[in-house]
Amino acid sequence: MKLLEEPGTRQLDPLLVPFLEAPDGECREALGRLLDEQARPVLQGILRLSLGSGSAEAADLEAEVVVHLIERLQRLRLEGGAIRDFRGYVAVAAYNALAERWRRREPEPARPPREDGEADPLALLADPAPNAAAALQQRSRLALLWEEIRQLPPRQATALLLNLRDAQRENALSLLPLTGVATIRDIARTLGMSAETLAQIWHRLPYEDVEVATLLGVSRQQVINLRKSARERLARRMRAF
Repeated sequence: MKLLEEPGTRQLDPLLVPFLEAPDGECREALGRLLDEQARPVLQGILRLSLGSGSAEAADLEAEVVVHLIERLQRLRLEGGAIRDFRGYVAVAAYNALAERWRRREPEPARPPREDGEADPLALLADPAPNAAAALQQRSRLALLWEEIRQLPPRQATALLLNLRDAQRENALSLLPLTGVATIRDIARTLGMSAETLAQIWHRLPYEDVEVATLLGVSRQQVINLRKSARERLARRMRAF
């Protein structure tokens, strides 16, 4: 889902046009319709599935995400930019909010040490926040990185992506859809799974090596080796650009 576009290449979800082009006196009503008809059904479906129907926590989290959406849409109207897949943007915002809520609720699990010699050519994936304006400046290089990831052998890609962490050791995959570099379906296809399956596990990412090993039917050490090979290949390929 392309959520942000570089200046001069604006691609806009048609769902947003009535709000963005509404006269000032009608924009509040247009915003309300957009949220009620397009955003809330997506939000409620995700939050009820994760937290239960009628959950007070789901209602609180829905309100929290709606506040973010209102701020984002108002900036979009005033400052330009684009969201190509609005419902996709809403879904990612919902899963990110869930992940943050669960992260605050649960103690930080012990992390296994990084394997010796592991390079990090994925430093571009440093900010998973929905407001990823800083990442926009690096979008073209991030797009090149994603194209190289897509060319990895499937098991290497899976070992890399499901464990991918940002500078705060949270889910770095979020930056790909939020900058428009790759859609959820693109990522799922590279992982060899359906978009629906990826959406269901999104809030649990990044996976630990043992979880990836179970998914692939290999040992934890093989997962480490697969990811190391992937990183080394990406490092070599990205140096060529």
